[in-house]
Amino acid sequence: MIANNALLLLLLVLAVAGGWTLARGGLRMDEAGRAQLPSQYYRGFNFLLDGEEEDAIDAFTEALSVNEDTLDTHIALGSVLRKRGEVDRAIRIHQNLLTRSHLTAVQLHQVHLELARDFIAAGLYDRAEQLLRDLSDQSPDLNATAQRHLLEVFEAQREWSAAVVTAENLIALSQSEDPLATGHGQSAHQLRCHYLCEQAEAAISEQDPSLARQYYRDALRDNDKDLRARMGSANVSLMESSPKEALAHFEVIMASGRTCTPELLSLLSQICADQDGESTYTAVLHRYYEQQPSPLLALSLAAELEAEKDRTAADDFLRRTLADNPSVAVAMSLLLSGLPEENDQPERRILEQLTRDEQGYACDHCGFTGQSRHWRCPGCRHWDSIHYLGTVPAKAHG
Repeated sequence: MIANNALLLLLLVLAVAGGWTLARGGLRMDEAGRAQLPSQYYRGFNFLLDGEEEDAIDAFTEALSVNEDTLDTHIALGSVLRKRGEVDRAIRIHQNLLTRSHLTAVQLHQVHLELARDFIAAGLYDRAEQLLRDLSDQSPDLNATAQRHLLEVFEAQREWSAAVVTAENLIALSQSEDPLATGHGQSAHQLRCHYLCEQAEAAISEQDPSLARQYYRDALRDNDKDLRARMGSANVSLMESSPKEALAHFEVIMASGRTCTPELLSLLSQICADQDGESTYTAVLHRYYEQQPSPLLALSLAAELEAEKDRTAADDFLRRTLADNPSVAVAMSLLLSGLPEENDQPERRILEQLTRDEQGYACDHCGFTGQSRHWRCPGCRHWDSIHYLGTVPAKAHG
């Protein structure tokens, strides 16, 4: 709807601009051009009145000459068409602008940038990459913007090494106080970290934990508490049979303030399974809960207490947690534990269903929801924007 409104507005601008050109006698057009202009202009205006937007676009772009006053309108029209999914038409408009010999270097760079965006939208990444590299070299003003779009190209093609280099270029630009290097998109430091983690995960899949460790260590250079890099480092330590080192990485995660999630509990369980002493997992869960109380941790702890001691000990612990950290999930678990398991009572079925209903994960940026974590949102393509909403694990207690 927004794109359609923008297109109609631009068509009206083109109509007004065409009318102004007619009133000025076609500006610097020759006699043949002046004779052709009224015909194209009136055709476009009739198409617009009849609601035939597609034909109106073609007629107006042919009628309205490209000059200093109309260049931005042509560029904006191509941009709106691209956002509407009409990438081929956007490419045609922007390529047509490049044929104009009177454009300044700044104007040419603007058109090159729009054409590169068209190519990215069309999936023509090799053509977009070449344009953006040239733009980065030739236009200091658009260097940071071109580098940002290069990241889109490399991400789409999973060229993580090239993406790391480009992110580092943006970091260098930000250190030189280029506002465009930091004013668009996510932090280059954050992006660099994820690109390194992608490379580390590829190394793990190839059974090369030593290389993966190097990538994770580099990823932690800018943010020592990064969740993904710490989790990956812990997994590498487990691969190399170093559970104590893995636990040290997990301790950093615990102290970072990040919300406890099912995958973190799974990782902790793997780490503690290789530790000496059966109570290691419970002890770490206690420390974790003291640092960051949450229903998920409380219910997990209750399940461990019930296994180690009895249900009474688990219930007593949950009741103590409710005093300081009220939770519907914990209260329902207590109610469920008080019902006979052998009876198929309606209230038991309802409570069990509630304890199986997971809230899952959601993206802070676009609202995408799912039942598992994605380091890059499938919806808006933001990195590390999906966070845990909470869950009540089925039969965690009771």
